[in-house]
Amino acid sequence: MLNKTVLSLFSSADKLTLMEISDQIDKSINYVTAGRYLIAVFDAPVDWNSRVPIESLLITKTLGNIENRNNHWEFFGNGCIRCYGGKTNKLKRTLQWIILKREGEKPYKRRGELSDAFIKKNIIPVGDPVFTRDVANNVWNLRVENLKERLVARFAALLSWQDEGFYVLEGSKITEIKNRKKLQLTEDLVGVPFKSPYIWNSGDTIF
Repeated sequence: MLNKTVLSLFSSADKLTLMEISDQIDKSINYVTAGRYLIAVFDAPVDWNSRVPIESLLITKTLGNIENRNNHWEFFGNGCIRCYGGKTNKLKRTLQWIILKREGEKPYKRRGELSDAFIKKNIIPVGDPVFTRDVANNVWNLRVENLKERLVARFAALLSWQDEGFYVLEGSKITEIKNRKKLQLTEDLVGVPFKSPYIWNSGDTIF
């Protein structure tokens, strides 16, 4: 059976109904094969208005209720993506991501059966400043232009081999990503730390 990882994108999630979101989660779950991943990406809330709790639904449908967790899935990680655009790289939107892994052997277990040439095609540039300052963290900074392609490139390279199935699900539409390439970070943003002084009410700087 072809190994399948799914990137489930909830576009305009605040406009989706509970049933629409629930159906998309169910479809995503059904596509993921043993040892592979379900990645959900959705807009982070920008206000306190009521909305469908995507993360809660996803956790419940995979791991089960908190009182009775199952062993068929495991929590893998979560984080956020800050998306920038324009000449000044202004923050345009913020996304959340959460990853669940279906029970089974992880992708790296296949390494021993793959050729050196194929492994070379899948090498991740861990020495690149973008990787160490951005990709390796759970807060990513990406350009908003061609955002879906950027998300696919990162998640696919990090979580699966190029000969495995990687699918993008949006609503009822599912697309297989073909002709995948090695992860390139040359056009991505590099976070730069900025020191903000902490000051007592007295006016003294703490550090």
